[in-house]
Amino acid sequence: MSVPLLRWGLVLLVCLLAPVGFAQDVKKAQKAKAKAPRLVRIHGGHRLHRDAAASFERMTAAARESGQSLLVTSAWRSYQQQRYLWRLYRKGKGAKAARPGRSNHNRGLAVDLVVGGELESPTYEWLAGNACRFGFRRTVASEPWHWEYRPRSTPAPGDGEDCLGRPVNVEPEPAPAVVRTDAS
Repeated sequence: MSVPLLRWGLVLLVCLLAPVGFAQDVKKAQKAKAKAPRLVRIHGGHRLHRDAAASFERMTAAARESGQSLLVTSAWRSYQQQRYLWRLYRKGKGAKAARPGRSNHNRGLAVDLVVGGELESPTYEWLAGNACRFGFRRTVASEPWHWEYRPRSTPAPGDGEDCLGRPVNVEPEPAPAVVRTDAS
């Protein structure tokens, strides 16, 4: 008789504790959702954190006005996508990738752009000279295509300078018209 009583006691204990465990799971899920980045679509179907996306769209418009186009190859990545890329990198079969959970791509704060493969390309030059105005900066020395949104730690350019400290090309004002009077 004591075995069935023990069994019912365990069943009763599980029934009493299950709602507590379920409530904790719900709270964990709510916390995880609150910590997840609020993502917004940018052109090309990629996604970024809403603040980074707004700033990136402004930067894209400014680049377009200067004759440059910013083409995105990668932006936000899920934990699973980052884990896949990291595993390829660790096996020597893929490009350098951060450990999952350590990449700003997971937070929606990093964007990889087509820069022409070299530091002398017009797109890279434009980014190097202007990205800081929008809170973006290059953070990985070996990756000229990788730019991160870090507005608090990205210094703004000085007056009359670009992000590299070079003087900004300001178009000269037109010279006043010369009025000639013939004395003869």
